This record gives sequence, C-alpha cells and structure tokens, in this order.
Amino acid sequence: MKKEVLWSVTVDSNSLSASGTWAQAYKAGNQVFMQGQTGIHLEGYETGRVVGIGDPAEQTRVALNNIDRLMQKAGGSLQDVVKIIVYVTDRAFRPAVYGEINKAFKGMHPVSTGIVVAGLALPELLMEIDAWGIVDD
Repeated sequence: MKKEVLWSVTVDSNSLSASGTWAQAYKAGNQVFMQGQTGIHLEGYETGRVVGIGDPAEQTRVALNNIDRLMQKAGGSLQDVVKIIVYVTDRAFRPAVYGEINKAFKGMHPVSTGIVVAGLALPELLMEIDAWGIVDD
C-alpha cells in the first residue's frame, strides 16, 4: 500500500529543540492519519503561530479546521473521521474543547479518547488532536 504525505512542516532549530521536516498527515489506501493538530493554522497568515492563547475553544476550532482541510485533501470531510485522541493540558479545558468537538461533528461523533497531559510541544498550546479518517479509495 502506497503511503502519501498530505501535509508536512519544516521546523528550524530556532523554533523547537529539534529541526527537520515532519509529516502532519498521511494517506495510505483509504486510511488518513492526522497527527498533532493544534491551535496553529496549516497555512496562511497564522502559520507557525499559536492562536487562541489562553483559549482552548479557539485552539480546538483551529485544530478541527485543520483536520477538515486535511480530510478534504484526502478526498473526504470531517464527517469521515472515525477516531480522535484529544489531549488537554488541564482537566478544566475539557468542557470548552469537547463543546467545540460536539459542534463540529454535529451529532456523528468518532470514537474518542481523552488524555490530560503535563504539557505539549509549546507552552501556549492547551490542546491537541490526533485523528484518523476513512475515505473512498
């Protein structure tokens, strides 16, 4: 099965402790994996900058928009997401984060696991979503 990189990001050594090109989304057959979607837009004015600092709901909206765009690039939509893992840095963020997830998935929720973590790649990040989708092959 051929693996296709849907989106990658190049990181210089000044922005994080490691440098290089990292894949953010893969498609293999009809499966799509989107790693580490956060409050950083994939492209445009906000690329590389955390938005919604202090606002887990806004960061979740950006992450879900990224996931939707990646699914479209793979030939699907947000409604084709079948599993998510949601990471939050504070249990108190869960209502805001899951409120946005509920709105985005409109009653058709993927399987979900929620994890409270001590921190993410940047201190401004309050949440992160890993997602898996299935698209027509």
